[in-house]
Amino acid sequence: MNNDIEHLLATAADDTDRPLNTDVDDLLIRARRSVRRTRIATASTAVLTTAAIIGGIATWSATRDESAGPAGTPTGQTITIDVKTGRIVDNETGKTVVPAPPMSPLPDAEVLDRCARYDLAYQRLAHSERKTIDHAGPINGRWKVLVKSGDQSVLNALLLSPDKSIVATCTMSGPTKPDSLARSGAATVEERSRYRNPLTMQEGFRVPVPGVSRVLLDIAGESSPREALVGTDGYATLGHLGKDNKLITLNRIRGYDSSGKKVYDQTPKPFAAPARTVDPAVTVKTAQAITPVVVLTKEPGTGRPLIAAPPVSPLTDEQVTTRCEGVDEIYFKDLDKGGVNTDDAVIKAAGPISRAWQVALKTGTGDKLTALLISPDKRVFAWCHMLTPTAKGAYDYTRGAVQADGKFAKSPDFAMVPDGVAQIVVDLPAGPTRALMSNGFFIWGLTGGNSNVKSVRVHGYDAEGKQIYNQPMDLDVDFD
Repeated sequence: MNNDIEHLLATAADDTDRPLNTDVDDLLIRARRSVRRTRIATASTAVLTTAAIIGGIATWSATRDESAGPAGTPTGQTITIDVKTGRIVDNETGKTVVPAPPMSPLPDAEVLDRCARYDLAYQRLAHSERKTIDHAGPINGRWKVLVKSGDQSVLNALLLSPDKSIVATCTMSGPTKPDSLARSGAATVEERSRYRNPLTMQEGFRVPVPGVSRVLLDIAGESSPREALVGTDGYATLGHLGKDNKLITLNRIRGYDSSGKKVYDQTPKPFAAPARTVDPAVTVKTAQAITPVVVLTKEPGTGRPLIAAPPVSPLTDEQVTTRCEGVDEIYFKDLDKGGVNTDDAVIKAAGPISRAWQVALKTGTGDKLTALLISPDKRVFAWCHMLTPTAKGAYDYTRGAVQADGKFAKSPDFAMVPDGVAQIVVDLPAGPTRALMSNGFFIWGLTGGNSNVKSVRVHGYDAEGKQIYNQPMDLDVDFD
């Protein structure tokens, strides 16, 4: 999964040195995949092999300089380390700890050079009108590598700006294959260890005590603790797990010094969403449907043939609703466990999916489905992505509530049709693609699952084929 847009929203704040301060809609989007009990896991053998290498036994401490070898074995009574295998046993539970990812062998200069070439997050911020705390400038040789995991090809690194205000997360599956590049305020990264916000395994966090050389994480849904790779000044990561990457919730974080003595023990607090200030009378406002007079078959300006729009799902609305009800049930159970949407009264008030919900948009073939459903009160959407007929298979799901302007917050998985637009073309990597439009919403493929979010151009045309909309959007372009 790749959540560039969520990371960008995480940097949005008043233009001061205060910690992160986003509105509720930003926060809801930032945690959009908080319900992945049975998430997408259809990675190829090659990808799984890479993940196995990264998750190998090597236990390194990144608190030393680049030329140092494996970390020495700590001695102490709180954790036990097998000197032959490097395996750690948690003495509190007697369980064997899942080993940390290996430290990257790449020199710091190479890490910075690779990440600098793909510092897309900064470019987006630099060209946006949003006020942010990020004034650190693009990644260059003056940035500091806090922690780095991977091999000669795969990379996950946290980088600190020269003014120490911004931490960039750089994740790449190859020297020229960036997966995600995101920037957050240093205070925001530190707060990741304090609250039970869902995180991707590659995001990184900080244990804010001196002398930490090993960190153990108790992760919701996992039976054994994981060891994180620890770098400079308490920054740590679980590395790059490729398509095995997932959202996690940290139940407990423990830090140990080089002697094995516990120096940090944190139980993250449940996240309390800010109070929603949207007038209860505000409902979603969609654009009026317009029938095109001139139907585009080629891209205006270039003459390239347009790729056909994704197909309308052959499933009936009732079948779509039935399938999504199973995933929605899991979603509501998860709300009691400290997720970001826990205290959003608007989302709760809409209640579970039922036949009264409108199937506004649906695409897919066979058992594959991506659908958008709208609540009877027109204030909440449910976005549902499934690869099998039931929630026992792979799925992806989230909800969101209407904003004060009558729109839903931006999502990488679907979008709202702009006013006056009759046809939409999305500049996907595969080529210019017609979007499927329905009930004021549009989609460009079977979005969801292991996302690959990229900034692409979206073009809107009126009934006569004249372009009246041209904007970049952060969209999922990896279709399951």
